Amino acid sequence: MAQAPSVAEWLFKCLSAETKLDELEAEGIALRAENDPAAVQNSVPLQDFSADIRRSAMRALPVFLAFFCLENGVRELVSERMIDRFGSDWWEHQASVPLKRKVQERKEKEGRNRWHARRGEQELFYTDFGDLKDLVQSKWDVFEDLFPDQNWVAARLDELEASRNIIAHSNLLDEREVTRVRLYLQDWTRQVG
Repeated sequence: MAQAPSVAEWLFKCLSAETKLDELEAEGIALRAENDPAAVQNSVPLQDFSADIRRSAMRALPVFLAFFCLENGVRELVSERMIDRFGSDWWEHQASVPLKRKVQERKEKEGRNRWHARRGEQELFYTDFGDLKDLVQSKWDVFEDLFPDQNWVAARLDELEASRNIIAHSNLLDEREVTRVRLYLQDWTRQVG
């Protein structure tokens, strides 16, 4: 007959599992947050806010995370493709004058607030989501092997931008919009790889 584990053995296994969950969540693999608001509150204390706000935040969290990954994934894709085609100084020679001006103004404004963290090293981190779509369309020859056509990219990114802006300004999407976001993200990852 098998002997039951001692309390110490059982506790050690639980602590080991908890440590592994912490490591996975630190890598961006949220396993507990959907069911355990305390998992999110380990990094951001939310207890001072009303229960309604906390519940809304937990509903918004998966969509916010999806948009964080998508937007930065599009930036990464644009950067990699443009560097491969035009070299590391592609921004200076390939970005439009209005876009360069917009980014420069944002960098200057940020420079006045030296106490605050920077958006990123590359100019692309100072662009809006819509600017990324415009870059893909204006340099279509760099991206055409990835997508069926420009309309496919424009339609999805335009519709995603509308939902992204709602979430980015701390509002909730209804279930229909969450479903659309989920489907479009699946389309994007299947198309781009």
